[in-house]
Amino acid sequence: MHSQAAKLKEIMAEKRAAVQEQLANVNTRIIAIASGKGGVGKSTFTVNFAYNLSKLDKKVLIIDNDIGMANLDIMLGVQPRFDLGHLLRGNCTLQQAVTEGPAGIKLLSGITGDDTFIDINNDLMHKLGELGSELENEYDFLLIDLGAGAGNSIVSTILAAEELILVLTPEPTAVMDSYSLIKILAKHNYHQSIKMIINQSDNKKEAKQTAERIIKTVKKYLELEISLFGTVSYDRKISSALRKQKPFAEIFSGRPAARDFAEITRKITGEEDPRSGGVKSYFYKMVGFFNKHVK
Repeated sequence: MHSQAAKLKEIMAEKRAAVQEQLANVNTRIIAIASGKGGVGKSTFTVNFAYNLSKLDKKVLIIDNDIGMANLDIMLGVQPRFDLGHLLRGNCTLQQAVTEGPAGIKLLSGITGDDTFIDINNDLMHKLGELGSELENEYDFLLIDLGAGAGNSIVSTILAAEELILVLTPEPTAVMDSYSLIKILAKHNYHQSIKMIINQSDNKKEAKQTAERIIKTVKKYLELEISLFGTVSYDRKISSALRKQKPFAEIFSGRPAARDFAEITRKITGEEDPRSGGVKSYFYKMVGFFNKHVK
């Protein structure tokens, strides 16, 4: 039995390597956006990051991967006919499931009020792998907006993605939950760098001090690379944008928080390109990590 499992693992590794080699020139950047706890503004960051990417003439697709609690369609003011659940069941095509939002942002809406897919089985994971080939080269950025916490499906998605943005606030509970997520990733031999965003910051200096403490602790005990990629000012108008179902950066472009979103976006697009294997490779890697870590 052990030898059979080892052989299967070897076959999966060979298949993933073959996919990565075949798609070495793919241009899509795949970024997982996560948070250790809810309520830190992760989805708000995703929407405004996508909006600013689109304003830089980048083609962006957001996948709302918060299974059971998806809400990006509401935040973007769109009403998709189909969602990720319909797509996985085979009730629609990928093109039918993708909805266009503000500034040309494309959204694959998540699953709301349905716990059928909370524990995604292997067949569905392979279906996601098949979808990867349809997304190749259609987009400059694929943003995976994850649920909060460190569930198996969330960890598997992060392990498969090429980049990770971790959103948190300066509050002690958010810091501790973020560290817990990073610790779990370290146990799974995560080796990518982590881009940290301190959101809802009243004091930039204190936010940076919080980030420095996290960076020091992570490097000392977990030996992972984590860096502060930006801070976003607290702004009560963000709740107003949510009520209007518009990106904050679109309707309040002159406010400090909007400038923060824009600065972070420019920093991310201006860095050395970390693209490695493409969307299809990402989904196949996710299948591999799912098989390995989910019992």
